[in-house]
Amino acid sequence: MADHILQTGFFDVGAGHTLRWQLWGKKNGIPVVCLHGGPGAGFQDSHKSVFDPERHTVLLFDQRGCGKSTPYGSTEHNTTPDLVADTCKLMDHVGFKTAHIAGGSWGSALSLIFAIAHPERVRSLLIWSVYLIRPFENAWVNEGGPRNLFPDEYKRFISNVPADVPKDSVSIMKFYRDKIFSDDEAVAAKYAFEWTLWEECLITITYNPDTLEAEVREDPNAVSIARLELYYFLNGCFVPENHILDSVGRIRHLRCRVVQGRFDMCTPAVSAHDLRDAYGEQLELKVVNSGHLRSDPEMNVALQKAASSFE
Repeated sequence: MADHILQTGFFDVGAGHTLRWQLWGKKNGIPVVCLHGGPGAGFQDSHKSVFDPERHTVLLFDQRGCGKSTPYGSTEHNTTPDLVADTCKLMDHVGFKTAHIAGGSWGSALSLIFAIAHPERVRSLLIWSVYLIRPFENAWVNEGGPRNLFPDEYKRFISNVPADVPKDSVSIMKFYRDKIFSDDEAVAAKYAFEWTLWEECLITITYNPDTLEAEVREDPNAVSIARLELYYFLNGCFVPENHILDSVGRIRHLRCRVVQGRFDMCTPAVSAHDLRDAYGEQLELKVVNSGHLRSDPEMNVALQKAASSFE
């Protein structure tokens, strides 16, 4: 993928934040902005597999506190409206007056929120593994919606929460937040590992507990990603409750392609269906036999096909 990098650099967006960005693909091609997941994960070369370097010019960047952006892991001046403003600034920086906006998981929510705020800058939307920032979606994961499929894994996740802490989603997240934001690095690492391990077992359709545990334990970004996720989730991602579905009327004129894994245990398919029902005929929903990850075979093929229709 490196041979299609057109430009790369760091961009000062103010308030002490500098973002790593990259322009990839064809020079003066069809403009695309790809928004990564998390919150906190950073962009990866694997995002590029969705797009065609002979047709698309893709802007990718690490959101505030993520990846190689600085200050790393920072929650100061880090909100969804900040990320929306950053996206506009970077689009201006690379000369995108308008673009197709693409993103999965948290990136799907951010894509929709960006479009709602700036519909005039959006050519179309391509989203996958849909997350709508509803309390139900967090409760599904934290209160163990998939526990019947992953009983041992959920038992491990919830066993870290003391008996006197209520077992509702918000209380569970607050408990993990307090541990992961601990000044004791060993405590922070231990609970970030447990938080991430439960989440990671839900996102892959080829689950192998032994290799997954090793991968999570070796991830140097686990603490930072867990902190940013909990910071965003406990603040409702800094948008009013049900903001996306309540505001979807602002973007119904935009074509929206949605790819959703039928067996996604992290962001269950009901959210994609609820979005389709609220959005109307301009939304095209493709449900595939995949989990949460864009790298799942049917998911990746469907995303490539959807992106190929960008004009």
